[in-house]
Amino acid sequence: MKQRLTTIRRRIAQRAHAAFTRFFSRHELRTTLVALALSAVAPIASASSTDLSDLGSATDVICLVSNWISGPWLFGIGLVIMIVACIAIATSESTIAKVLSGAFVGIGFAACAIPVLKDHFKISYVCT
Repeated sequence: MKQRLTTIRRRIAQRAHAAFTRFFSRHELRTTLVALALSAVAPIASASSTDLSDLGSATDVICLVSNWISGPWLFGIGLVIMIVACIAIATSESTIAKVLSGAFVGIGFAACAIPVLKDHFKISYVCT
């Protein structure tokens, strides 16, 4: 029994040392500090009373896209459009193709905006 407890303590110490080395090593220290700072600021950034009209003229584009298709399909289609457009940006050599693909990334963001705002940020907005 004593030998088993010693083995368990040794394993816990090894894992604690590995975690400390992983998160606080010279290469990972900056990333860990940035993650700590962002997690400390995140509760402050959450707004209690927000409205979709705060987005300004982007609201019209978002409502236009959400009137075409609504629900979970809209979020899925938006993700697919963004992924395909990002791949097109990465593989294209011409500037015009990159600009057009950037426009499609914007359309994908607009498609994902309504479901994300409704489900995750609890912002209710009715497009008129």
